[in-house]
Amino acid sequence: MNKEREIKNHVELLHKGNKGLYALSILVGITTGITVSIYRYGLNLAGDLRDHFLTKDVLSNPLKLFFIWSIFIAIGIFVDYLSRKFPTTGGSGIPQVKALILRKLDYLFWVKEFGVKFFGGLLGIGAGLSLGREGPSVQLGSYLGYGCSKLFKRNYTDNKYLVTAGSSAGLSGAFGAPLSGVIFSMEELHRFFSSKLIVCTFLASIFSNFISRRIFDMNPAFSLATKYPANTNPYLQFTLFIIFGIILAFFGKLFTVSLIKSQDVFKNTKLPRVVKISSIMTLSFIICFVMPDMAGGGHHLVETLPFKNQTILFLIFMFFIKLFFTTISYATGFQGGIFLPMLVLGAILGKIYGLALISIFGFTPDFIIHYMILGMAGYFVAVVRAPITGVILILEMTGSFDHLLAIATVSIVAYYVTELLKLEPIYEILYERMPKFKTEDDLEEEKHEQLEKTLICIPVAAESEFDEKLIKDISWPKNTLVVAIRRAETEYIPKGNTKILAGDVLVLLLPKKQASKINEELFKMGTVH
Repeated sequence: MNKEREIKNHVELLHKGNKGLYALSILVGITTGITVSIYRYGLNLAGDLRDHFLTKDVLSNPLKLFFIWSIFIAIGIFVDYLSRKFPTTGGSGIPQVKALILRKLDYLFWVKEFGVKFFGGLLGIGAGLSLGREGPSVQLGSYLGYGCSKLFKRNYTDNKYLVTAGSSAGLSGAFGAPLSGVIFSMEELHRFFSSKLIVCTFLASIFSNFISRRIFDMNPAFSLATKYPANTNPYLQFTLFIIFGIILAFFGKLFTVSLIKSQDVFKNTKLPRVVKISSIMTLSFIICFVMPDMAGGGHHLVETLPFKNQTILFLIFMFFIKLFFTTISYATGFQGGIFLPMLVLGAILGKIYGLALISIFGFTPDFIIHYMILGMAGYFVAVVRAPITGVILILEMTGSFDHLLAIATVSIVAYYVTELLKLEPIYEILYERMPKFKTEDDLEEEKHEQLEKTLICIPVAAESEFDEKLIKDISWPKNTLVVAIRRAETEYIPKGNTKILAGDVLVLLLPKKQASKINEELFKMGTVH
């Protein structure tokens, strides 16, 4: 009787989570929009300061040159200290958000970590490292969603919704692309769709985008409006799309392998860490002088790339410089992402491909911007393996659906070829390589969790291990109870011979201590084909 009452209380708690949840999602969207807009403004200011102080005139003043170089070194050492003191803030932040949702990570000191992520990103990217603002923006939003759930004492289920809403709002504010923020959170972070999750993420993304555009006057990340070059044989165009998608897939694998290899080399190099950090900051200092367009995330480079008179050979050189600088910058573990540098690399490949087609077929210069757009979408899909996000993101940034068929074709081809190359999504790789932090506080809490119960929700995807199986035929972990199945808008208590179908959401009751260990395993069983 007590067990039945406990199950009933948990299910009622699950339903009560809707009350006020949408209002909190709006609050998270507004606060994230303000935060990310200030973050973008700070990075723009840092870029202006670099351009102002790092001029050729400084070369004639050795003392001033040494002073600026010393500032770069000091910034690197300070940010490295912050990254090691608060390791959950390092890198992109997207793998950490995924770990938080899967209960493999907790923001134990979320206020301090929020501040470190914000200012660490400003300093590292501001000092010219080739890192993007989108990963930090996503994690900043997740901190605000997490903090909101704690301040308003929401349950674990609501916590996941608010964290995801904050992540969506972060990407929306970073790129000025609200729909992409929603799709990215579902395709990359959750890997399933539900009506409540869609509403929460949409509300947060829309309000974040409104704040950044209307209040802070922030424009979308890129201004690349262009018309689709229609005066070309459609069969030839389609063939060229397929070839380009294949090329992007192989270069996507190059990016993934280079990123992981750079992390390993940086970690295993037998030098004092301060020497390694100082060397990379010195490289950033030199690049800010010699090739300032290569510094920072690179959105300015993409916007000016179509109008610069560059040879294919020079563009190839630019690609490998940006690739190397991005991978070595990310190896530091500083607060910065790879999202924006990936788009820059895709744009460079697009211009190379466009120039090659112009020289071979005599196409018009419109093909340069056209293939830059396709390159950004296809390269993103090749590396991240999130095709819907890649297509929607580029469509939102260009503001035109004329390229929809072309973008979709290149993206799907790139996705399929990377599947043949057995290339895992980059954020999955980074998540697996990320240490799962555990503190003394965690160990102390575990002593009191053995008798506590919690609910977790596991989505069921088509062709997963749960799909078309009877509940009694699944080897459930010990002490696990399937208390409900959500199917469409209906929720009911299942029996042993109830068949699980694709699209269901399983509501499981299990000990809190056990949940933290097997949540990821159950999630994969329900979503991975």
